[in-house]
Amino acid sequence: MNYKIALLPELGISLDDFVAAWNETPECRDVAIARIAESRTKTRSFDPTLLTGALAVLGSLAAGVGTNALYDLIKKALTRKGIKKQIEITQIDQPDGTRILIVKITAE
Repeated sequence: MNYKIALLPELGISLDDFVAAWNETPECRDVAIARIAESRTKTRSFDPTLLTGALAVLGSLAAGVGTNALYDLIKKALTRKGIKKQIEITQIDQPDGTRILIVKITAE
């Protein structure tokens, strides 16, 4: 199963930096390889109102990885790049079966 990750601009991290942090972290890389999704738009940020824009994809997620473990790994990758803010991750299930995880700040 593939998950798409949407990082809201308020996080202060680019998609490129998140993908690099994920793939450089052994615990994360053992679960899935991250890449930037091909987008129909040329934007490098995500618009949560339209569910469009730049997304990272965690491809071929390892079997048996639970949602909470995945969320913890996302937090670990963000921490690796210096993001120490309180975050919230919301899952949106699309009609085609795609799962988008929206990552945003909840508190400073």
